[in-house]
Amino acid sequence: MLEVPLDRRDRAPLYRQIAQHLSRMIERGALAPGQKLPSARELASSLGVSRTTANLAYDALEGEGRIRVRGRSGTFVVSRPDGEPLVSGGAPLPQPLDLASGEPSPDLLPDPSHLRFLREGLGEGDLSLFAPSPVPGREALRRALVRHAATRGIPARWEDLVVTSGGQEGLCLAFEALKSLGVRRVFFEELTYPDAPRIARGVGLSACPLPFEEAPLVEALGEAGPGDGVYLVPSFHNPTGRTLSVEARKALLERSAARGFWILEDDTYGELRYGETSVPALKALEGSDRVVYVGSFSQVLLPGWRTGYVLAPEAVLGPLCALKALRVGALSSLVQGLVLRFLEGGGLEDALSRNRGVLSHRMRRFREALRNVLGERAPLLPEGGVFLWLDTAPFSGDKARSLLAARGVLVVSGQEFCLRRRTERAVRLCVARLGLRELDEAAGILGTLVGR
Repeated sequence: MLEVPLDRRDRAPLYRQIAQHLSRMIERGALAPGQKLPSARELASSLGVSRTTANLAYDALEGEGRIRVRGRSGTFVVSRPDGEPLVSGGAPLPQPLDLASGEPSPDLLPDPSHLRFLREGLGEGDLSLFAPSPVPGREALRRALVRHAATRGIPARWEDLVVTSGGQEGLCLAFEALKSLGVRRVFFEELTYPDAPRIARGVGLSACPLPFEEAPLVEALGEAGPGDGVYLVPSFHNPTGRTLSVEARKALLERSAARGFWILEDDTYGELRYGETSVPALKALEGSDRVVYVGSFSQVLLPGWRTGYVLAPEAVLGPLCALKALRVGALSSLVQGLVLRFLEGGGLEDALSRNRGVLSHRMRRFREALRNVLGERAPLLPEGGVFLWLDTAPFSGDKARSLLAARGVLVVSGQEFCLRRRTERAVRLCVARLGLRELDEAAGILGTLVGR
């Protein structure tokens, strides 16, 4: 296994840190020409990162000409004639155009002016920041988060909320809590956030496919029952950017109430709406008594703080808190205090307002640039979020990803999101990392591959 030092507090994406370190090892001869590297799956496991992150690192290195992927044979360091360096004169390697990682560009992070009230809060001698926290979280923060959830129209009590270390922990706890209540299988859309079914399988649940289209999706749940759960990203879906209609949401809730199955709503990107029509969270609608809601600030807003929350019905809340106490305990009191100051000082509201504007501008500009080079093949403009789903036929998603990496553009293969790992002729694009000029450049490169 390869050891790569990673600094998770660094603004540089993890995939880039991995790629840069391996690049230095190749340049200095620590990794010899022709040497076989671990698979992306093995690298991800040894470094404690997602497989997508490992794939992105390898894509970046392949785009720089440092490695070559030889199908099933594996990934190898590129041979160099007579030990000649891959980059002469110490010239810096070109930065790839990152449409893959989802990590925010610096201008999407909180304004430094908000650090003032954070420092003031720490200077006030609040000793509770150094004291243990209740497992569900500090009451003041839970109350503040419920007030924040009200902006999504959710009528919750603070006692129903559990503070988590990001949305990932929320999903883990929710799946395991549902299992303790008798759930044995969870339905996922054919295209879904890939870590969700992995987590479900990891706690012993079966992962079953659902159609992606709205009407067949609702119809397919007509046979679900109390031993079932349904995982959905109804707003600004990862990976496609799609938003479920209000009619489909109401139909899902009616089926849930009638059949007795649970719904796990992942609303990680739900606050990043910039479309003209507001679509309420499932948890905000009548009949949402069997909905477990997961929210997070850990993607485009506060990735370094790893803060999320779960709003759970009473039946789920007890086992969820018991599991949290057993598995990981409470989130750091210091982090909770910082998040509370950020909320009370208006930092989150300001950040959301700014990021909606920035992302809306990027998305509209990028989609227009894609329409100019792809015509009718350009993806539809989403109502919010950061993702676009691009048809790459006749190329498979894996082939398109490899070809684009060689041209300096990083994307995620659509096959990464397929529940049954079928061949998907599409890639996921993300606008969180790149500025307008870079998006224009990336659109031009995508056009040379897909538009021909």
